[in-house]
Amino acid sequence: MKSTILRTGLSALTIALLAGATSAAEPHMPHRNNTDYTEDFRPQFHFSPKSEWMNDINALIYQDGVYHMIYQWGRAVRHGGYATSTDLLHWDDKGVALVPQGTFLPKGVPRNVSGQAVYSGSGVLVDGEVAKGITGSTKPAMVTHYTGTKVGTCIAWSNDQGATWHDYKNNPVAHPTKGALPRDPCVFWYEPTKTWILALYEKGTTFYGSKDLIKWDKLSNIKFGFECPDVFQLPLDGDPAKMKWVLQDAVGAYLVGQFNGKEFIKEQKETLVMDKGPDFYAGQSFFPHNLPEKKVIQIAWNDHWNGGVGEKGWQRNATFPVELGLVTHDGKMQVTRTPISAISNLYQKTSATEEKTLTPGENILARIQSKAFDMTAVFDLTDTTAKTIQFKIADRTMTYKIPEQVLVGKKMTKVKRTKEEMAREKKGQWKHVPSKVDLKLKPDFNNQLTIRILVDWSNIEIFAQGGVFSYSENVALDPKSSHVGIAVDGKVKLKSLEFHEIKSIWKK
Repeated sequence: MKSTILRTGLSALTIALLAGATSAAEPHMPHRNNTDYTEDFRPQFHFSPKSEWMNDINALIYQDGVYHMIYQWGRAVRHGGYATSTDLLHWDDKGVALVPQGTFLPKGVPRNVSGQAVYSGSGVLVDGEVAKGITGSTKPAMVTHYTGTKVGTCIAWSNDQGATWHDYKNNPVAHPTKGALPRDPCVFWYEPTKTWILALYEKGTTFYGSKDLIKWDKLSNIKFGFECPDVFQLPLDGDPAKMKWVLQDAVGAYLVGQFNGKEFIKEQKETLVMDKGPDFYAGQSFFPHNLPEKKVIQIAWNDHWNGGVGEKGWQRNATFPVELGLVTHDGKMQVTRTPISAISNLYQKTSATEEKTLTPGENILARIQSKAFDMTAVFDLTDTTAKTIQFKIADRTMTYKIPEQVLVGKKMTKVKRTKEEMAREKKGQWKHVPSKVDLKLKPDFNNQLTIRILVDWSNIEIFAQGGVFSYSENVALDPKSSHVGIAVDGKVKLKSLEFHEIKSIWKK
């Protein structure tokens, strides 16, 4: 079977949106084009919609030099927003591609997918007989499996590179439902048996198998996960002879082990979490065999139902794309998250500081004013007399406590939970948002601490320990402040500092 796949969840919607009415022949509804991307809190190098609400990333598909992203759009009813990019940096927000039957859009807008709303799912790229069975043609086609609420697992497809999207004529293909459970199908390809596998949020995670993406047979169930599963392979410590499978859920909790075509077999008992911040949710990845470089690239929703930051005209945004890895760290197999290297193409001003000793009362960043930057600082903690290192960004301060080896943030509002979520939290199955963020962060083996911070108007992402430590937060940074600083309360040796200001992806 000749095929390529890419999966990515469509948690709570798939493709729909727009504002003015268009004819059925037009590809999708355009957003209200009422932004110049300079509003308070508007991210400058993270994707955000032109207008209205976005949340979970739903499908990430690469085809012929273009990255396609389907994201949840529409607060009242989940649709699927649609954006494309040629470099994973600059995005063209095209509007809504899939419009469910329960849409709030004008009556003249064609309802082109099944279900009252489009909940999470995934996307794959196929051709040949598999494509023909769905689209009627052997041409390459992007295919999304999603949960159509009050219907079940459904299919929508496009074989004109996303210009138009169509409903599969025999929906649902599996899991008929009167509501929204089970949900969130994640489809991937299992090469040893030439089988499509579907991971579904269903009393944990249930696996199904198919030869045609239409008929699905139940394979197994594992009692793990809450919403939006994602499944991918990574080489342990970069060794292609030691490939491991990773199963993750919406909050970034994950298991590492093997998948044998029928069931997931975990190889370490402990459930780990790939991002320690309060605003990582529904991370989804491009299937690596479908990309120019054989990497696993992930994008997530940069919010966790925390109330937002007071944006006006649009709400919420995505995390910056990262490359995933898997390393042995502290005796465990742990996922790493690292911003894609292409970020360097956005650097516009760079400052570098060589080794020096920092003392109280000075700020080596005093001459810099910025709220969109990529900064990496390396400290040698061997002979320090300091107890804390403070990173100051506008009116926000993150403090690293040297004796305790923790990163501490300010208090934040706790998320309201449904009864189901609270029950899972009591069982330890849900990563709750604490009233205070205390994050263990040990120095490297040579007592050096390397911290990389991405800041973007209303987003803070922190990476350390080679990517094992990852932290994502959507935060209301003071729009009137571009202050940055590093402050210490004793002597600390700074090994190096690189500060890159980042230009806007929205400006021509």
